[in-house]
Amino acid sequence: MSKKEKISNWNDGDSGSFKDGTKFRLANVRAPEKHQFGGSRATKVVSGMTSRSNGSVYVRIVGRDRYGRQIVNMSNKDGSINQRMRSKGYVNKGRW
Repeated sequence: MSKKEKISNWNDGDSGSFKDGTKFRLANVRAPEKHQFGGSRATKVVSGMTSRSNGSVYVRIVGRDRYGRQIVNMSNKDGSINQRMRSKGYVNKGRW
């Protein structure tokens, strides 16, 4: 079941927080951290995907990671954000 959420900010290309303060991570997406090579680009890519819908996204929670963040499948009017990030090369390496 999906619920509608509003994104507050992206920490890097695969994690961020919602307006209510809940932290999340995209399922099956691996992007570099902001301070790593390619990190700021990954953050701009995913931020651009969600800004087209003014930060409003549909979220399906699939689990939690070791830091307590929600692992989510996310989509907006343009389709799955997880899938589009993976198609751009930000592919999971066997972890959430």
